[in-house]
Amino acid sequence: MSAQTEIREAGRLWAIRVQDPAFDDWDGYTAWLEADPAHLAAYEAALDDSDWGAALLASAPVEVAAEPQARRWWLPAGAAAAAAIAAVGGWSVIDRDAPAQQIATAPGEQRMIDLADGSKLALNGATRVILDPDTPRHVVLEQGEARFDVVHDASDPFVVMAGGTRLVDAGTVFNVVQDGDALQVAVSEGAVIYAPGPDEVRLAPGDTLTRDAKGAKPVVGKASTQAIGSWASGALHYDNASLGQVARDLSRSLGKPVRPAPGTEARTLGGGTLMLGGSPDQVLARAGPLLGVRFVAEGEGWTMSPADGPPR
Repeated sequence: MSAQTEIREAGRLWAIRVQDPAFDDWDGYTAWLEADPAHLAAYEAALDDSDWGAALLASAPVEVAAEPQARRWWLPAGAAAAAAIAAVGGWSVIDRDAPAQQIATAPGEQRMIDLADGSKLALNGATRVILDPDTPRHVVLEQGEARFDVVHDASDPFVVMAGGTRLVDAGTVFNVVQDGDALQVAVSEGAVIYAPGPDEVRLAPGDTLTRDAKGAKPVVGKASTQAIGSWASGALHYDNASLGQVARDLSRSLGKPVRPAPGTEARTLGGGTLMLGGSPDQVLARAGPLLGVRFVAEGEGWTMSPADGPPR
């Protein structure tokens, strides 16, 4: 994808976002506009497009929901009927002729999406992405967790924008978590190039990359390829995971907050495979003896701490 095409697509994505009544990233929007004079031109061109911009500005965005607490699609009101989104069960298919779309999952919800190029995208709970069928191999992860199963095409690399960073596919299955300014990338198959350029980092199967904040130095580690993105298959695989990591994973998958007890976030827990089926109480009942932890109900969620005795 050329730099000019990237700027044009970014302008369209910003045009979509700022029409959302809940939009509050004005500092980010302003910073993007000021970074390059071409950005304002791309934004205005998106609004001036007779077929796309008119529909976008016709009215405020509306939410189209198939059922309560299920998939949510934010589309320009004038373009909602033209989006041609086919959904069956937990799977959604994005039509090439649809406009750019913001897709979000509710807390605790998982959604699977078939992209036009044959790639597959799995969204975990409380996740938001932007997809444009005109550029099906370019996805923006705005927040949350997503697993990408990419059909490799060396002539047209698959790009994920997350936390202001480009992640380029090199034929792969990989998992990305964006939590505020923090970013985590883990590769199950193939390879991913983090921030292509002079300081790029190439991640192979089993490699992980963690960046605590924008501008922070990324830290590369290792993980079991079986564990990477396993939530999309209804299970969480652990091997000496920290209590903080498990708490974050459970919070996304259950849709309710699980917090580590104060001072225990870095504590290493036991390993095993935790199945996510059933109610949150049933999942936590299995997690306790498996990982050697105990859960105490607190408000709408739970506090998790190491159990007495060695983990099992």
